[in-house]
Amino acid sequence: MERVATAVITAPGRPSSRFLFSSCLPTQQRAALEQLLFFNEHQSRVRGALREVIERWGCPEVVEEDGFLRVGLAGRAGVQCLFVSQPRAGSLQPLGVALYLRDAADRIAVLHLSLAPAYAAGGIHAEANLLGRLLREVKGVARRTAGIRHVLLAYRALRGPLAARHGVMLAS
Repeated sequence: MERVATAVITAPGRPSSRFLFSSCLPTQQRAALEQLLFFNEHQSRVRGALREVIERWGCPEVVEEDGFLRVGLAGRAGVQCLFVSQPRAGSLQPLGVALYLRDAADRIAVLHLSLAPAYAAGGIHAEANLLGRLLREVKGVARRTAGIRHVLLAYRALRGPLAARHGVMLAS
């Protein structure tokens, strides 16, 4: 399991706002991760799509391995996660997560996306465009994975401009 940042990005106009992308989090971030993933106040925006994805693929679960946290799907192998975090007070504050898997020989399906409300559309830090950054990072993973030609978003609620801006396919 990769335990290092895959990218460090500084937000434009905010030199102190560094974002780290990684496949796991330190175990001391369990409460913050559970808040982000399971108790996110913006889940209602995608409630129907979330229900469909859970019924088809399974429910996300926090998994602890070797002193680190990742997110998986109950009973399903091959699931990957990508976190976006920000260093704060000597630790990492998780701000977002994408859960994805290779669901076909040439495709990665992004099954779950979650952002801290402050970084979501309408949030006080929405200008940081963390959703777009997270999707670009997943697309980067896809480009580095042999045989992958497409990235699919499972949430139908994200149809339209978001998918078009980030060059992803949508679930039918």
